This record gives sequence, C-alpha cells and structure tokens, in this order.
Amino acid sequence: MDVKDEYRIWKRVQLVGEGRHSASSIVKLIGAGKTNTFLNLNENQRRTRLFLTTTSTSMLLPFPLMHEYQFSIFSYSFLLPPPLKRKILHIDAMAQMSSEYEDACVNHTLVAHAQRLLSDSPKMVRNLETSLRSATCPYLLLEITREHLVDDTWQQISRRWADLKKPLKVRFIGGGEEGMDQGGVQKEFFGVLMEQLIHSPSGLFEVDQETRSSWVSSNAGVYNESTRSLEIDTETRRSFEMFGVLMGLAIYNGVVLGLQFPKIFWKMLTCSNASMLDDDDNLFSLNDLEEGWPSLGKGLRQLLDWEQDDVEDIFCRSYEISYSTLGNAVVTIPLVTDGENVPVTNDNRKEFVNDYCRHFMYTGIREPMLAIRRGVWSVIGGSAVAMCTADELEVIACGQRDGPEGLDLDMHELESVAEYDDGYDPNHIVIR
Repeated sequence: MDVKDEYRIWKRVQLVGEGRHSASSIVKLIGAGKTNTFLNLNENQRRTRLFLTTTSTSMLLPFPLMHEYQFSIFSYSFLLPPPLKRKILHIDAMAQMSSEYEDACVNHTLVAHAQRLLSDSPKMVRNLETSLRSATCPYLLLEITREHLVDDTWQQISRRWADLKKPLKVRFIGGGEEGMDQGGVQKEFFGVLMEQLIHSPSGLFEVDQETRSSWVSSNAGVYNESTRSLEIDTETRRSFEMFGVLMGLAIYNGVVLGLQFPKIFWKMLTCSNASMLDDDDNLFSLNDLEEGWPSLGKGLRQLLDWEQDDVEDIFCRSYEISYSTLGNAVVTIPLVTDGENVPVTNDNRKEFVNDYCRHFMYTGIREPMLAIRRGVWSVIGGSAVAMCTADELEVIACGQRDGPEGLDLDMHELESVAEYDDGYDPNHIVIR
C-alpha cells in the first residue's frame, strides 16, 4: 500500500463521502464547505481538472475515475495495525505543518513587499515587523532558558497559540550554551520539561509508588462537597491545559515521551466527544482501576466477590470514598446523598463499586482531566487521532511500556537488520 496516496484518498472520501458521486454533487459539497474552487467550471472541466487537497489550500490532487466507487481502507480503523495508525497520524501532522509552513512563507513575502512600500516610514515598518514576526516564521520557535524552562515555555506558547500547527524548533539560550534543534534538543526539551511538570512542587500530579504511574494529584484543588469533585482555580486549570498542549505538541512532532499513566487516562483522551465521559456508564470499570491501582482494585474485587457472609458485617463500609490530601489529612466524600449513613450491603455493592470507580477515575478529577484533554485535542484533535484506540495512542505518545506488560525485545533480531555508516560496523567498540 502506498500510505501517502491512500491518505489523500481517505481525506477525499471524508469530504465527499464514500460511494459513487457525480461531479455536480461534489461541487455542491465543496461549495458548502471551505472552497468554491470548482463552481465556475463546466461539467467536462470538473471531470478532468485536478480536484482536491489535503488541507483545501495547498496543491490540488487528481480525482480519478469520477464514476467509480470511492473507497478508503483508512475509514475502517479496526482493520489497521498500530504501526500504520502511527504513520497515518504523522502524515496528517506533516500535511498540517506543510500548510502552515506555506502560509508563513507567503506572509513573509507579503511583509517584505510591505517593507519596501513603507520604506519612507521606519517607525511603521518596525511596528509591522513586530506584529507579524510570528506569522512570517515558518516554525513554532521556542527560545528557552534552562533556569526558567517551565515559565518560558508557558509564556511563549501562550503568545504563539496560532503557530501550534507549525513544525516545532527548540533553542536553549543563555547559560553559555546555545543549541539549535535538529531533533536532539527537541527530545531533551520534552524530557526535562515533562519530568519537571510531573514532579513539580505545585502538585499537579502524584506518582503511585507501586506502579510508578502518574495521576492527577488530590492536592491540585479543593473538593466541593456539593459537586463531589475537585475544584481548581483558573491558574491551575490553565496549567493542566498547557500540560495537555505540550503532550499534543510532542505527539504532533513525533517525539516519544517518558510518561506513564494508567490506561484509563488514554481511554479518556481518545473519546471523540467529551460528553461521552459523562454519559457512558461502562467507560470506568473495576478492570481499569485494577490495572492502574492494583491494591485498591484488589480490595474492591474482594468486596464484590465475597460470598461467605453479609459484606455489611465483614467490610463495615459506608457509601463513601476517601482521599489523602496535603499533610496526610483525609477527605471523605459521600458517593450518594447522605452516603455516610448508607451502608454497603450485598444488594448495593455492585452499584457502590461502579460509583467508586467512576468517581475515583473521573468524577473526582473531572475539571483537571477535561483541561488536559482540551490541551491535547487543541493540537492533534481530528480524524487521524480518532481512529486510534487507547493502547495505540499510548504507544504512539510514549512507546511500549516497561515491565511485565512491555514487549520482550529481541536484541539479536534488531542486530540482524541494523545498518551501519560513517565508519561504524557490527564489531566497532562503540557498537559492541
């Protein structure tokens, strides 16, 4: 399969639909969308003219066999293996980068022309250069100091929000070292930045000592008893959104992150609509809780499977959930009205476990999680990401997991297909 060619067909099918289409019906579809390119062409011209674009602004692509059935295997994502989905995601990102790059080059030409026209007014030229500098740069260029890595990143991304789809370049400045990004600096940038954010004193995340997975910290906000959820202030919400933006930027630019989150985190990111998180009662299961928090899940599983006596007498639990907060204080939240006075019994234990799992993995951290999701989707949200499952997006973003769930890597197999250049060979001391 020619993946790039199939990608173009898939984008075309997304615009005009799968099936057989007459030229006139396609023109109506395009006319109702983003471009009126073909409205002034006659029927014969429409059949023979180069037809469609990946971004509706760049080079036109052939539309062959007008009356043949238009079909793309990419529309059926369950048939596609994860490596192919990763490739499609990167092709989609490159198509968007190409469009942004072309627009920036055009803007640069226009500004240069304007400078010549306004050469008699230097002050006006300086103002014009300042206001359009971002528009004329073909890259999202971040100039970062190591001493203020997080703050510099926050400020520059906030100012260059319209440039997020451009190819990313990172430059470390100050401190005696200046590194321009050719891939390695970018990798280091995301690695150091994510490490600082996960282990930040601000307490956005906490790391489970048993699984080494990260999760939203219960100290990131204040629990509201009426909503039974964590409420965060505007600044904290923005921090979670920016964390999501940085995750999206890394995926968009093909950088593998050194992050580890429970699988439910990735399930929430891949939901095509945020409202599904509130409406889908089966999305947050005990299996998800056991995967991310084995000890906690084991206790709830015992409660659910206990058959010897009444669980009310053995477990002595009320319909509540408890959290440890900063300073090891414990906050207890009722999962239903007057939950502190409602015992967990054999009759309601299944509902209790379901409510517990939903609250622990979503309801209790709804605001921070939706903020992260907004940030990720602001960069990579679209049809290419929607075709990925949670496991596939995790592999694309972070690679295979370490530990028992990870791949058993065969280094001999890797060695057998490795190629060497620049004077290296299989027996070179650096290789061995």
